[in-house]
Amino acid sequence: MKKSMKTENILIIDSDYEEASGFIKGLEEVTCECWKVVLHENNKIYGIKRYIKFFTVALDTVFSSSHYEGKMVLCWQQFYGIAIAFFSRLFHVKKRYKLIIMTFIYKPKKGIIGKLFYKFVKYAITSKYVDKIILTTQSEKNMYKDIFGVEDQIFGFAKCGAIEYIPEKFDDFSLKKRNYLFSTGRSNRDYNFLIKAVENTEYPLIIACDVLDAESKGNIEVKKDIFGNDMLRYMRNARGVVIALDDDKIASGQLVFLHAMNMGVPVIITKSHGITDDYVKNNYNGLIIEKTESDLLEALDKIYKDDELYYNLCENEKREFYDNYTYYAMGKNIGKILNSIKTDSI
Repeated sequence: MKKSMKTENILIIDSDYEEASGFIKGLEEVTCECWKVVLHENNKIYGIKRYIKFFTVALDTVFSSSHYEGKMVLCWQQFYGIAIAFFSRLFHVKKRYKLIIMTFIYKPKKGIIGKLFYKFVKYAITSKYVDKIILTTQSEKNMYKDIFGVEDQIFGFAKCGAIEYIPEKFDDFSLKKRNYLFSTGRSNRDYNFLIKAVENTEYPLIIACDVLDAESKGNIEVKKDIFGNDMLRYMRNARGVVIALDDDKIASGQLVFLHAMNMGVPVIITKSHGITDDYVKNNYNGLIIEKTESDLLEALDKIYKDDELYYNLCENEKREFYDNYTYYAMGKNIGKILNSIKTDSI
């Protein structure tokens, strides 16, 4: 693609350049404009330090707004975008660029902290500084409209994407022969349900979660130090991946589902209005269950004993991932949304 335009839009990320490379390719291909990646690594920082980083980066962006005149600023990490909008409104700065917030998810918090968090988010996203909020599930739009009192047009929808790995690089025969189930993820998980349903059954289960308040016992193994490539190795060599969600109205579990698709490992997931509506086709690229012990055990029986179904799930998942869920595909989808707001006045 020939890039003759001087405008260089900005993508703010918090992870690494590798994650953004395929996404940028798709984004530039569709928008026909240049995009510069601005990395503020924050995905391995936890607690108060993480939020301090969000605020300091946002303040720096706000006070340097003249550098972004006439551009689009796309925030992959939603809290960068929310904080930029918050401080822009607080200090009444001139609106110089279009601000787009990606992967928006809001989960209410309890107590006084929850009330302050709600006011913080609402103050930011109801301001003139936010041009588009991109959701990863369509079902969330009506919920957020009611919660924050915003209009339809502020929202866009684009499915998640993920880094494309070569599955065979993660093969490990010593793990494979253990014939275990695997579950991972922090946000919106119901591990209590999963553990209760699987404990004392014939199915070995490995859970990788560093914040889970549970220990290994019997056929359940809890690992709190499995990240990155190690997590993918455990996933790749599992018989199946189980995603048990807590709140069925909140978007979560997509990245684990996409990684499992990429690895060619069947997924069992509890029904939700988010991921199972927009990402999973039951008995095609995953098994959708009600969150009951009987439904889970029935699904486990299928992936352990129905070889034809197991093979079809694996193949369909891999094909679906390559066609629709790479970061390149995600970049193209979001590029179409950005094209729709290009001509709007700042």
